[in-house]
Amino acid sequence: MNPSDRSEAGPPEKSETRLTEDERTDTVVAYTAACAFFGKRLAEVTELDWTADTPCDRWDVRMLVAHVVTGEALVTRVLRDGGAWESQADPSILGLNPMATWRGTVLAAIESASADGVLDALHPHAVGELPGGVIIGFRVTENLVHGWDLARSCGAEVQLPETLAERCLDFWLPLAGSDILTGHFGSKVMPPDGASAGVRLLSLLGRAA
Repeated sequence: MNPSDRSEAGPPEKSETRLTEDERTDTVVAYTAACAFFGKRLAEVTELDWTADTPCDRWDVRMLVAHVVTGEALVTRVLRDGGAWESQADPSILGLNPMATWRGTVLAAIESASADGVLDALHPHAVGELPGGVIIGFRVTENLVHGWDLARSCGAEVQLPETLAERCLDFWLPLAGSDILTGHFGSKVMPPDGASAGVRLLSLLGRAA
């Protein structure tokens, strides 16, 4: 589930330190890679998969994909256009060609996240005003975890990219046990000994890999 879906959770603590140029570049690169991971899973969805159940309660594949596409559309609305974060997803957003819709939405979102100053600036979000870099941190996790959900729903087994999973663990571990984490993902499960970063991330977010 998207951290934006419930407004009662408090925002993560905001840092007063601005991102360095390298950090801004790394953030956009990570976002791009996470979106690509999700897109690869989406490209493998068949016509028979759209009504399959997913690990997300009450969501079928179509609703899960609509949720992710809505999140990317909101990145553009908020970071580029200064609009409000209204996260209610509707499967109709996917139109007749979900892959084409996803691709256009993601390209616009990445372009918006790449604009000068947006990652340091504060933007409206359902959990409060957040720096753009934190919003994009949410989206990196969303694309990875829901990409895994999507593959699992369609009968495929995938592993999360280790570098991106480590990045997400660094992002979320300081928030372990907080409302913003436990209120929006499944209850944490214990990973096996020696688990990879990808499995540890999935376990932190309530998924048994």
